[in-house]
Order: sequence, then structure tokens, then C-alpha cells
Amino acid sequence: MSVLDLIPKKKKTAPKGVSIPAITVPRYQPPLIPSNNPVPPRLLRKLTALGRRFRFVNATERLAQYIAIAVMMVTLQMFLDWLINLNVFFRVLILAGDIWLLVFFARKQLLPLLKRPPNLEACALMVEKHWPRFKGRMIATVQFAGPRFTADSPELVEAVQQETDARTVALDFGAIVPTRLLKRRIWIALAVVTIWAGLMFITAPGSIALLERVFLWPAKVPRKTQVICLSGNKIIPTGESVLLEAQATGIIPSHGRITLTDDSGRIQEITLDPEKDHSDRFSLKLERVSQSLTYTIRLNDGVSDTYEVKTVPRPNVTSIDCEQVYPAYTGLANVKRTVGNLALLAGSQLKIHGITNSKIVKASLKLVGVDKTLPLTIGGTDGNELTATIDIPATGLTGFSIQLTNQAGITSGDETQYRIDLIPDHPPTVQLTYPERLQELYTLKAKPTIAFVASDDYGLAKVALCYRVVQDTEATADPSAPQPPAKRIEMDIGQGHPQNMKNRYVWDLAGIQPPVAEEMTLEYWMEAEDANNVTGPGVTDSEHHTIKIVSDIEKKAEVMNRLMDSLSSITDISQSQEKINQDLGTIIQGKQDVPKPAAK
Repeated sequence: MSVLDLIPKKKKTAPKGVSIPAITVPRYQPPLIPSNNPVPPRLLRKLTALGRRFRFVNATERLAQYIAIAVMMVTLQMFLDWLINLNVFFRVLILAGDIWLLVFFARKQLLPLLKRPPNLEACALMVEKHWPRFKGRMIATVQFAGPRFTADSPELVEAVQQETDARTVALDFGAIVPTRLLKRRIWIALAVVTIWAGLMFITAPGSIALLERVFLWPAKVPRKTQVICLSGNKIIPTGESVLLEAQATGIIPSHGRITLTDDSGRIQEITLDPEKDHSDRFSLKLERVSQSLTYTIRLNDGVSDTYEVKTVPRPNVTSIDCEQVYPAYTGLANVKRTVGNLALLAGSQLKIHGITNSKIVKASLKLVGVDKTLPLTIGGTDGNELTATIDIPATGLTGFSIQLTNQAGITSGDETQYRIDLIPDHPPTVQLTYPERLQELYTLKAKPTIAFVASDDYGLAKVALCYRVVQDTEATADPSAPQPPAKRIEMDIGQGHPQNMKNRYVWDLAGIQPPVAEEMTLEYWMEAEDANNVTGPGVTDSEHHTIKIVSDIEKKAEVMNRLMDSLSSITDISQSQEKINQDLGTIIQGKQDVPKPAAK
């Protein structure tokens, strides 16, 4: 080596902007030469049987180990569960861990053995290790049967294979795979399973319950005293009382303990005493519960699950709006009403709209006085709006109350009753103002004037003059006998439904059909009907008057009698006035002696 060789030479680089492509030099691989010397059949069978035996023994050995470990893990979990009463979360966690461990070791140790059994070279290596005297002949025999890169002398290869086969004739390849460890692990697994099964049988049915809990089935931890919670989870109205009860089976203790935990986290323990009539039942009544709480009952070594008492405010109506819808015949507009002023016209409708303090699932309207219940329509995005319509009857209804049930199943309890005062639609009034006398005499040519007044609080619908012909003999007839039907002459009331009406009607007696004759008597009256088409109509008759048909002579005589009665009345009045004047003059002109007082 010269000194110049120690000086580092500068590496040649390509000019900037010029890239040199990479040069790939293919690696030379000589071709494989197939072998014409397979493994002797007898040796091949013995090596294949050795591989199967190796896989079976090792797989069975590991399987027995896994079974023993699984049984012990299940037993450990059952013991921990019995000791500290594991909740569902920890039981799921432990079971998942057990399954993960078994799957992990199975994938690492058992599955590779089952999927990839030992090949011929591995089996030959096991033979070489067990009998070193072969000095590589077993490996060479198997490798000579496969393809190679070099060609060997076929006669030499065949001679080696035949010699190796001849030397293995008397050898037992089964002895290469020992079964001592397999037998020990099988006996251990059988002992573990037998002891576990015996304990399960002796401690049943408690052990069965613990096993069920390991696999997440619903079961109670076995105790000397089993606690059966009779009250369970409860939903109660806020401020109400609640009774918490439990029953003991097995060993009955003299007393128990209940642990209460409210929403604020405050924990309270209270002693439970047995009931007088049932020594196995324990109860505690909590008065005026104002907030939700959880409770656990302990009787001897038994502990119940944790239950909840949830308090929910009673549903009630926070606001209520009412609207009165008058009947159409009144012509009145709708009126807003307060629940303190429900004086309603019979035949009206009352629309109710209420807002509640919580979501409602069932609501009804109870009508007081008529023993009837109506459904309330529930609406609103929060389910807290109520609507209903009440038809106001003529009689009976005195008020209403609202019954509610919220989604927790709590009812409204004592419902407020809202009073309703019914205002009836009074029938109309009608009166004959002329003629004033109850009986008049008229000739057939007469046209008497009938004057009347009628009124109604919400409007008149019809006013008619009613009459019928009666005979003089009917005056002495049986009053209970049926009267002849009356005929009607409708009066013109104008447009609409007037509340007051004053009118006159000229009655042409000659136009009555069928015609009337002298000596006949007409009974007549006025009839008024209101427009109430809901609870009515109301119909009223005036006082009945009569008209007697007479001849002209009789009418003149009647007129003269009236005139004479009037003159007689005038004469009587004149005489009375004259007497009064005389008495007054006497009083004015007369002098009375007044006695003087006596001298002292």
C-alpha cells in the first residue's frame, strides 16, 4: 500500500441538473433440480405418525391446562362475588378479562400447533435428537427427497436412504414424544374439575346462582338470609308518605338496617323492626318525602339491591282560560270568562284552555251535578296544554273539575272544583192591552182592534193571535173535555228577532174561515215564542179573552147599557162633588166658640 492510497478520493457526482438512473443487477439463482429419490415408504409412514403424535400430545396437554385454569378462574370469580357482591360492571369486566386471557394463550400456543403440524424435516430432527447415533443420516434422507441446487449421485443417495430405513425398522418412534407431562396435566385437570363439581353439588343451589352470576344471568348472591324487597322502585308525589317493606327467608333476624341516601348525598341508617303479625317482614314508613332517595335493606348477612324512591310533583293546572260561546240565536259575540265568574246561559258552550306544570298523558273533565266525564285534548310541544268544550245544559250542572295523570303515573289528587251558575233563557212575556174587558160583544160587520205587547230577553221568533170557536153550551160542559183546536194568525215581527214588540191588529170578523154566525163565541189570546232552538223554544200565552157575535139590536142595547152605566157614574160623581163642596163651605164659614182660660 502506498501513501496515495491513504488519501480519500473525491466521489464523482453527476453535474447539477443531470440525474443518473439506478442500475439494478439481477441476482443469480441456480435452478432447482428435482429429486428422483423419495423417502422410503416405511420411513415416511413412521415420520408422519410421529408428527401426528407430537401434535396430539402437545395439543391435548395444553387443552387440559386451559381447562384447569378456566375452572380455577371461574371459581375465583364466584368466591369474590360471594365475598363482596360484585355489581354487573365488575362481573362483566372480570368475565371479559378471563375470556381475553384464554383466547390470547390459545392463539399463541394451541392454534398454531393445530394449523401448522410439524413437517418431515422437523420430525427427522426430533429423531436425530432422540438417537444421536444417526449422525445426520435421518436429516439427509429427508432432504435428499426434495429438490436441490446441486445434482448428487443417485446411487449414493439411494444407498444412504436404504441404510437409514433399515436402521429404523426396529425403532419405536412413539417413544420420542413423551406422555408423562400430558398424563400429569390431565390428572390435574380432572382433579380440579372433580373438586369443583363436588363443591358445586354440596353448596347447591347457592353455587348454581353464583355460576349464573359469572355468566351475567340475573341471580342473587346466596346468603344465609335472603332479602326480598317488596316495595322495590317507587314513584310518589312530592310530600307524600311511602312504605318501604322487605321479607326475609332462611334465617330470620330480630331486626335489620335500611340505608337511605338522598339527592344531596346525605346518608342515613335506620333500624328496621319486624311487623307485629309477620316476624319475617320488616317495614319503615317515611313521612312527607320531599326529595328523591335510594335505599338498601340489610337483614342478617343478606343485602337487597339498591332501589329508588323518586318524588314527582303532582300534576296540576297552573293557568286556565275560559271562553263562553253564546247560542247563535242570541246574536251575541263570544265572551272571555274567569273561573271565578262562570254564570253561563243554558245552551251555551264553554271552551277551556289550560296549562299544566308537567307533561300529561291522560286528562279528563269531570262535570259536577250531571255525573259525566269528558276527555281533555292534550297538545303542545311539551304535552302540557289542555283543551275541551262543555255544552251547558239547562239544569243539573253545578261545576267541573280537571283530573290529570302525568307520565310518571301520578294523578292530580284532590281536584279543584270550579263553580258554574246556570242562567236559564226565560220564556217570553205577552199581554193583551186592548180590549181591556175580558168579554166583548161584536157584530159580524165589526173589525175589532187587538193591541198587545211582547218581550223576550234574547229575542222573539213568533207572535200569533190564537182563537177558537166555542159554543155557549160549552160553558156548562165538563172542563176536562178536550178543547177544539185553535187557529193562528201570525203577526209581522219585522226583521231579525226583536226583544220588545208593541203592535195592533185589526181583526176582520167577517173574514174568519169557516164563517162564524151570531150567538157564537170566539175565545182568543196572544201567543209569543222565542228564538231558543237549543234548550227551548219558550212559549207563553196571554190571558184569554172572548168575543160574542151578536145582532145589531143586541149591540145597540149593549152600547146603551154602557152609556147608562157611564151616566150613572157621572151622576154619582157629581153628587159626591156637590156634597164635598157643601161640607167645605160649612167648615170655612162656620164659627166655633173657643172657651177662655180661667183667671188666676
